[in-house]
Amino acid sequence: MVKPLTGSVVSASVAQQEAWRRGTVAKPELVTKGVWSVPVPIPTGSLPATLSYLLEGTDGSLHVIDPGWEGEEALDGFEQTIESIGFSLDAVSTVIATHFHPDHLGLASFIRERTDALVVLSQTERTVLQQETNIDDPKNGYLARQLEGWGVPEDRREEIRGSFRRSSDVGSIVPNREVNSGDVLEFPGHSLEVVVTPGHTSGHICLVDRQREVIYTGDHILPEIFPGIGLGSLMGTRPLDEYLSSVAALEPFDNFQVLPGHEYRFMGLKVRRQAITSHHLRRSREIEALIAVLGQAPVWEYASRLTWTAGWAGLREFWLYSALRQTDMHREFVVSGRAAPWLHRLPNSD
Repeated sequence: MVKPLTGSVVSASVAQQEAWRRGTVAKPELVTKGVWSVPVPIPTGSLPATLSYLLEGTDGSLHVIDPGWEGEEALDGFEQTIESIGFSLDAVSTVIATHFHPDHLGLASFIRERTDALVVLSQTERTVLQQETNIDDPKNGYLARQLEGWGVPEDRREEIRGSFRRSSDVGSIVPNREVNSGDVLEFPGHSLEVVVTPGHTSGHICLVDRQREVIYTGDHILPEIFPGIGLGSLMGTRPLDEYLSSVAALEPFDNFQVLPGHEYRFMGLKVRRQAITSHHLRRSREIEALIAVLGQAPVWEYASRLTWTAGWAGLREFWLYSALRQTDMHREFVVSGRAAPWLHRLPNSD
């Protein structure tokens, strides 16, 4: 994930925005009646927290969206946090994950073991989870072949492989319910419409609460960070094309408050959608210009010449893999000719 230099949205939580600026974990806060935002720490990497959401059922039940990182210590911390605002972990009856990444899904199995809560994933994401947790299996060899094909230097390959091994702790989770676009999750006092938004992962979902006019966007839309694309995509799919289309598909909810998986909640979905689209089209144009110079050079060479907000030298481990993946997708997007309609549609996106 890459942070832009300036924001383009209006924060709906000063406390969360200030915590993000400091790199700290904000305190839980009430979003609207029946909905709490509960930041949970991420023990590794550059992001301080996942924004988990706690939905109060009118019958006393609790329903969690994106509970955060796995582990008994994380479970104890989550329990203490929700107890601090008057709730009990034992009341949790549903855990929904927007996608399979460990900072969103990781704690789900631990909560289920403790409370018998039902775990919900999209049907596609269940398939993605099965694929991705075996990506570095020696019998598979896909990741090794991918890194070699990209021209990644030998001394950087183990760094990337190691980051995949650390993120595979959610491999054993089997959801109790699998959902698709248009499905509705009904809880006492809450109705969440499922919108499958592929791109970040193939089965990523957003959840729409039309009554409260809020949309839970996971890692699909964030207020400042440009989410990585293709970080869990099914073989044969086109995650960049899918991402651009699924960002556009959220237009009906432009006036809703956005409850993302990181940073802070905000207003201004339309502006943010446009900024994200423009960001990716700028990268496609940058690739387009490099093709005339680099031709069939490996992805590593292209990536090293692109503009990265954090700087190419600052990319490590998973973030390095993400940058290479973005580069590969954008180059294929341009070479295939599929980028042309998008670039012509937004000629002034620079």
